[in-house]
Amino acid sequence: MTQTYPNHSLDLLFPGDLPIEQELNNSDQEKLSQIVTKFLQVFKQPSSEKELIILEEILVCLRSIEVVYCEIPSTQSYLENWEIFDYDQYFNVMRIKSSKQAFSLLKGIVTAYHSIVLVECENKQLNSTQIELQKKGFISYAKLLMRVCDLPITSPDMSPI
Repeated sequence: MTQTYPNHSLDLLFPGDLPIEQELNNSDQEKLSQIVTKFLQVFKQPSSEKELIILEEILVCLRSIEVVYCEIPSTQSYLENWEIFDYDQYFNVMRIKSSKQAFSLLKGIVTAYHSIVLVECENKQLNSTQIELQKKGFISYAKLLMRVCDLPITSPDMSPI
């Protein structure tokens, strides 16, 4: 299968920068709402291949989000910096700062699910129950983002958890 969206790192905000709530201007709220809605539609697709098409469209939309790549100044946890560095390097994670945190969070969610769908396309023998559990988790993350950003609900199946 040809991959049209380049495989790249998973950009994650510093854990200490994760917003509990995020106030967006009207333009950003509308744009984020449209993209989250499109992401939730991915899970209604009949095949992984169709999911990939939509995911890649979303990732192209989110490509323009400006981020600054950073090193971890301190772990704010019991882990040493080198332990986090090893983890990040193994999983191709890049730590970022962003003025558009909500969009950066969504990009991380979409990028992670995109990777899972690529694996699913390459290996049709994966446990379907585990795949469905993964999907439910990503739907929950998207709905959590909706709640954090106070996004409008445009259909009943989008209701936050």
